[in-house]
Amino acid sequence: MKTIKRMLALLLLVGTCSWSFAQDSQLLDSLPTTKEEFVQSEKKVLATIAWLENTPLDQETKKHTRQYALMTAWLINSPNVSILVNANVLDFTKKNNDLNMFFLAGWTKYQLENNYSRDELQGNLAGLRCVIRIYRKGVGVRKDKVMETLVELEDKGELESWLKEQLANK
Repeated sequence: MKTIKRMLALLLLVGTCSWSFAQDSQLLDSLPTTKEEFVQSEKKVLATIAWLENTPLDQETKKHTRQYALMTAWLINSPNVSILVNANVLDFTKKNNDLNMFFLAGWTKYQLENNYSRDELQGNLAGLRCVIRIYRKGVGVRKDKVMETLVELEDKGELESWLKEQLANK
């Protein structure tokens, strides 16, 4: 009986470790150079965004930093994804600089899942909602009045209306 328990524990441990390594291989690991490589890397970008959203900011900080750098370089060089940044929307980054990456990640995910849509309102909305999800977790972020306001607007169903006003004030 003890041998069976030990074998099961060993199998569980090996399975967990191999799953962890497989997950890493799905993340963005280098910068593509051709348009075709960028298109092929989009699944890895989506996996990277999911990893960033699901891994607390105070864990695996070196990996977070590497993925931020790769995502930023990927966004700058992508021939298909383009993000318009409006300063009126980005007040939330003053106290929590990491949230800027999540804004870009949310917008990128929106574009990749919506045929490279250039809809400024929906892209910003997706970015803000990603930021709100991270902020709500409360891990690795500081309390911030601007973020609290955004969370409240989202809870009331008023985030999109607020965003329309901000985008109109270019």
